[in-house]
Amino acid sequence: MLLMKRVLMAMVVLMLSFMLIGCGCTRVDPGHVGVKVNMYGSDKGVSDMPLVTGMVWYNPISTKVFEYPTFVQTAVWTASKHEGRPIDESITFNSKEGMVITADVSLSFQLEAAKVPAFYVKFRSDNLNLFTHGFLRNVARDAFNELAPKMPIEDIYGEKKEALIQDVKARINKETAEYGVKLVQFGFIGAPRLPEQVVNALNAKIKATQDAMRVENEVRQASAEARKAVAKAEGEAKANLILTQSITPILLQWRQLQITENAVARWDGRRPTVEGANAGMLLQIPMPSK
Repeated sequence: MLLMKRVLMAMVVLMLSFMLIGCGCTRVDPGHVGVKVNMYGSDKGVSDMPLVTGMVWYNPISTKVFEYPTFVQTAVWTASKHEGRPIDESITFNSKEGMVITADVSLSFQLEAAKVPAFYVKFRSDNLNLFTHGFLRNVARDAFNELAPKMPIEDIYGEKKEALIQDVKARINKETAEYGVKLVQFGFIGAPRLPEQVVNALNAKIKATQDAMRVENEVRQASAEARKAVAKAEGEAKANLILTQSITPILLQWRQLQITENAVARWDGRRPTVEGANAGMLLQIPMPSK
């Protein structure tokens, strides 16, 4: 009887040991979601819903848990070995004229938690670097190669550069929406790189346009000053004409009387000590008759 009890206890311990060995546990940290993948059996595949944060229990023999960050991820694709990855990941595309353009790109994206299982089904990996510098870069390159050839090189290098970026960003978001990937930021790092002769030609054209605008402004200013001078001269001429037409003999006599009256008012009654030839009294006073 005692032997039977010991055998039963040993079997129970053995079964518990197998259960503990076959049970796994992992922690899904805040800012992450996990998907539980059944490797065997009738329910083989990805769980319908992503796991929440916290401790997750699973069978390590038949199940795996993949963890994905849901916070914003950033990356750069550049030709520099000192920024981003130490290889040339810059994007090359053509303009409408067939000119080759190379650009460095910065981007930020985020995974939508509810679609993380769809992301795993598509890419079968929780290594986001492989996705970012592989699939996502290829989608961006294809978008540039589809949209940029519709634009002249002057627009890509100039004022419509931002429009191209927004169109490429929208195209990428459309391609990756079903996997729960959304670009938050996307743009050029610095100016796109063009062939040197093209840059020189564009700069010369820009300078010529600026010079033409400057000359046009100078002509407008000179024209305005000339019109101002003409208006001033016409005003003075009109004023002189009115003044000339207003002078009459009566007005001249009246003005002469004013001058004489002022002189008499200032006279002290003495004859001037210095007189010229034919000088006389300012006002001839008639003598009284005898």
